Amino acid sequence: MSEPIVERKDVETALEARRELGPDYERQVIDSFVDRIERRVDARLAELKPARQGPHPVPLILPLGSLGIGIGVTGAALGPTHGGAGGVIVAVIAWIAIALVNIAYAATRR
Repeated sequence: MSEPIVERKDVETALEARRELGPDYERQVIDSFVDRIERRVDARLAELKPARQGPHPVPLILPLGSLGIGIGVTGAALGPTHGGAGGVIVAVIAWIAIALVNIAYAATRR
């Protein structure tokens, strides 16, 4: 188990400082104590985060799935029994929707 972020000694030291300095310095004692804890939390989080080593690989499931769906929709919209201007509009709208989904997904991954 890792060491605690707040150790008993730190709390005792802050309380003793507050007693010695009096209530006029209470805010400064508390601020110093909180800053020490925040630094420890930041250091612990930095240890847990893997170092960035260039761009991360993009999962291929969404792009490849999107292509498959897009081709299927295009084929259905422009097939021999449908076609025409309505089919073209349906195919274009489908591809725009697919592009928007992929863009939104990519934006959330950053």
